[in-house]
Amino acid sequence: MSTLEIELLGSLLLSVIALAVALKSLASSRQQALQTEKLFQRLTRELTVSASGSVGMGQRLLSMERRLQAAPPTTQKIDYHNDEDFQPYSQAAQLFKLGLDSEEVARRCGLSRAEASLIQMMQMKANSVG
Repeated sequence: MSTLEIELLGSLLLSVIALAVALKSLASSRQQALQTEKLFQRLTRELTVSASGSVGMGQRLLSMERRLQAAPPTTQKIDYHNDEDFQPYSQAAQLFKLGLDSEEVARRCGLSRAEASLIQMMQMKANSVG
């Protein structure tokens, strides 16, 4: 075999190796793109849930504010534990005091995860202040 033939075989071998590396990189890229897409879809779902929870909480707060504004001024203390609108929130606060997580509290009280998480944060802040 001549030197030229050996060089051509070497070049061919190097080209085959380069092609294999490129194909492996392409497969890895596709795998990463699929994982990124799945994560993006999950994030989108969680954002939608969070937004709907925030909207629901906002609507409840507006409803309570309207009721408070429509009610005659009083020096009586509002009984939040027996008020129908506040009951899920006071029940959630009690469940957090018992150590339940936000997902379980949301399920038991009929709240969104966002509402339960907000109540949990408020509960933790109240405990750290008081």
